[in-house]
Amino acid sequence: FKTGSWCQAICCDRRMAFTPDKIAGEWMLTASIMQCTDAISGRVHFTENGEMVYLCQASDLIGRGVGRWVAEGPVLGFQVDIFQYALTSTKHVHLEPHRFRAIAKMPPERGLWCGEWYFLAFQQPPRLVGTFKCFRQTSTAPATSRCTPQECPKEPKKVVVAKMDKMIELPPMAEPRWAPHLLTGKIKDVHYVRSFLDPKQVDEFLRIIDKTCEFERMNTRDTQEFGASQRCPCGRSLLRVPLPQWQQNMITAVHNLGAYHPVLYPANSVRINSYQPGQGIYPHMDGPVYFPRAAIVSLGSQCVFDFYSRVDDDEEKRGFSWDKDKEVPAAPELPPGTKPQMSILLEPGSLLIFSGDAFIHHRHGISATEEDEIGPHVRNAKELGLSNGDELKRSRRVSLTIRHLLPRCMCGSIV
Repeated sequence: FKTGSWCQAICCDRRMAFTPDKIAGEWMLTASIMQCTDAISGRVHFTENGEMVYLCQASDLIGRGVGRWVAEGPVLGFQVDIFQYALTSTKHVHLEPHRFRAIAKMPPERGLWCGEWYFLAFQQPPRLVGTFKCFRQTSTAPATSRCTPQECPKEPKKVVVAKMDKMIELPPMAEPRWAPHLLTGKIKDVHYVRSFLDPKQVDEFLRIIDKTCEFERMNTRDTQEFGASQRCPCGRSLLRVPLPQWQQNMITAVHNLGAYHPVLYPANSVRINSYQPGQGIYPHMDGPVYFPRAAIVSLGSQCVFDFYSRVDDDEEKRGFSWDKDKEVPAAPELPPGTKPQMSILLEPGSLLIFSGDAFIHHRHGISATEEDEIGPHVRNAKELGLSNGDELKRSRRVSLTIRHLLPRCMCGSIV
């Protein structure tokens, strides 16, 4: 009797098992997180080859996600990385997307299915935080229809969980390939790549920049912004414009390195600064109009790039204002005599990336001087064969600061 019941259950599961075309296509997705109903709400598209994308539909949020789905018998699971934030917030967004996992019994013919919703914190086991519901937009079942998750058969569920466990990857900047480039010390999340470009590429980019750029002349530097123009009429965001074609190879390279994600938070803003000897940029923080990461490519002369002690003020008080005198985003004054906490000598062709805490809470800047003096705070001096007291004359330096400009309003021209 037991054997017959087991065989019957297996046969039933096989009959219920679905083909990829049954799940493929567009669905509406809602998910609860703890006491927050519909914390995730939007459209999700499943492809027949196991991929999926998510687009937030909430009026006060902007978000998107990418992931994969798997199935075994009657059990379906999908895992998705979601980058989502409140449009009206003046705080920085989180550095990494949130990873979620869904497990459910196969969707019935009526087009409404639901199941368990898990949160996957980095290097921690999945935590059940709520339930999710999927339904076809063309389904006769309304969005408000109740759906009680059905218990999944144990063995197929184990297989689905095992498949999704194999999907888990490290955040790109935490991968082993970045370890040799991480600068250890009191300031976290700073990476330096010495030879991102070779000398011929440096010369070619300088040639293109000198031929095509129309710099705004400032007291501290010459500058031009690509990917963003003037402030949006609502005052909450910058208007976005396409990047020029000659920057695309560099953007692709930065995406391939994992510094930015081509779908979730793509590199869409490039500011080019040109410094003559004796020019620099006042210590500042870039602010919450950007994803909390900056990638700086250096061309021409070397320079010492400084990071300052942590700022613990309230982010809400910083706002989005511009300091016209210093020609940088406004920030509280540095105490007189403040010295850098850490510095890096940036070489031509190098790539500097700083993220998270270094981006949000530490001012960065370049002293206005004609010579860089090497001191004990220059983190990579020894590696470059330099000693305390050495002086390096500057020539013209050009930098490309690559960032992700965040939409901060619902204006159609920037979303």
